[in-house]
Amino acid sequence: MRATAHHHCGLRVTDIDRAARFYIEAFDGHFLAKPFELSGDFAETVMEGPAGVKFKVCMVGFADGSPIELFQFLDPVHPVEVVHPTRGNIIHYGIQVDDVEEALARVEQAGGRRIWPGVSPWGTANVIYVKDPDENIIEITDASMETIIELTLADFPHANPNRSEV
Repeated sequence: MRATAHHHCGLRVTDIDRAARFYIEAFDGHFLAKPFELSGDFAETVMEGPAGVKFKVCMVGFADGSPIELFQFLDPVHPVEVVHPTRGNIIHYGIQVDDVEEALARVEQAGGRRIWPGVSPWGTANVIYVKDPDENIIEITDASMETIIELTLADFPHANPNRSEV
């Protein structure tokens, strides 16, 4: 068995319509599946309970790359508990764009916010961390993952898995 690609990322949101609108407006996303509701035995199995769990799901795609799957819990309903990245399981997910400054402006216009004061260089790449309206952290970059790895290994050669230890 071998994994061939990152398939998708699932995010918990408090308002699925607002969240979908954010990703569509900020990143030119499009619905792959509009919001639909899951409940009953299947929903309980998917989420490992509790009994009666019910949620809405939709999928938003982008021009290239992996889509995101948005989940809004209808029962039980709990507020989003924002935790510091050192305590969370998913620290962030990345989206590649053509123009990081333009993407940042669109994120802020669509209701997101920047975490860093401004766009930062990572070698020749540009990067910034932002939050969506539900506090999910997004890394926006103008470089492919392959380029990010090349730039990282150039600055941190000891991290290269192909490097022979001397």
